[in-house]
Amino acid sequence: MSEPIPVTVPQINPNDEHAVVVRWHVAKGARVRAGQTLVTLETTKTTFDVDAPSDGYAFFEHEPNAELAVGTPVAWIADSDTPIKATKPARSSPEAKESAGRFTRKALKIMKERGLSEFDFSGVDKVDAAAVERVTAARGAATARAPRGATPLELSPSKITEIQTLKRVHEQAVPSTVSTELDAELLEARLRREATSHGPVSGLELAVHETARLLPDWPELNGFYSDGRAWAHEGVAIGFAVNLGHSLRVPVVKNAGNASLRDVARAVRDLTLRYMREELTIEDVTGGTFTITDLSGEEVVHFVPVLNERQSAILGLCAARSDGSRELVLTFDHRLSDGMRAARFLAALRARLEGSPS
Repeated sequence: MSEPIPVTVPQINPNDEHAVVVRWHVAKGARVRAGQTLVTLETTKTTFDVDAPSDGYAFFEHEPNAELAVGTPVAWIADSDTPIKATKPARSSPEAKESAGRFTRKALKIMKERGLSEFDFSGVDKVDAAAVERVTAARGAATARAPRGATPLELSPSKITEIQTLKRVHEQAVPSTVSTELDAELLEARLRREATSHGPVSGLELAVHETARLLPDWPELNGFYSDGRAWAHEGVAIGFAVNLGHSLRVPVVKNAGNASLRDVARAVRDLTLRYMREELTIEDVTGGTFTITDLSGEEVVHFVPVLNERQSAILGLCAARSDGSRELVLTFDHRLSDGMRAARFLAALRARLEGSPS
């Protein structure tokens, strides 16, 4: 009998390091055909299916909501329906792994406390205490009794992935926030003027357009920090957050800096429609250099948006207050910019949105 064929977690997006099991489409030990869908996985960007690489019998052990590193086996295809007793590489002790330099002593100590083994870290080259904490959080491992009077909440696969991504971002970034007030009446007047030549335009669509036009002059807000230095993205691609019942997604308006307002509006509407139809592709949700989150439709008058991976800034659009003002909120990575520069960017954006570009 030949060795089972591992089915690994693919890297759909270059920035993805993990994926979460959403659901299995086959039973353990079921006969499958090459190309048949085995499992649905989800990252912060998208949901995708993983197919069987060949005919055989599918075996797996990871339940829904388990987080797996890219390259980790999620299933195995065997040529017999006999249950696989060892679907993993030959066992070696954590101590042997430690001698090879893979596990730190602190990681081993925490693993023992949490009931984890080396096989919970398949595909992870270096396991330290932080890696153990990530796996513990993803699998919902309980290290203490539930707080008195509390009931556990079930988190969706996308939320589990989002938690891990945001944790990685905020372990490294130095987020700061500035805000300014936008005159809601002037914004509405601008939108009415644009409607005469472009058709109806929303505040979000106008914000995407004007932000994209400004960012070439503010490269530190259109970049990211990596490998000990700051980088600026070569182009401008604006993502906008959408969460209308199909998990949080951030579709991206590509080449937004060179697009007309009409084209930007069409792109936002097309991407939103595809989100509602669950037709977004990985190309639609990757490559963003800056993000806008619009909570004005939820009547939120103030919030602080959270930085995304490989981005140095994110803009929040708020609803109008009773005094006729609307808040613009900018969260930025202080490693690339500072409060004065961020405030000047907001002032320039406010002027554009109100119809008096500098």
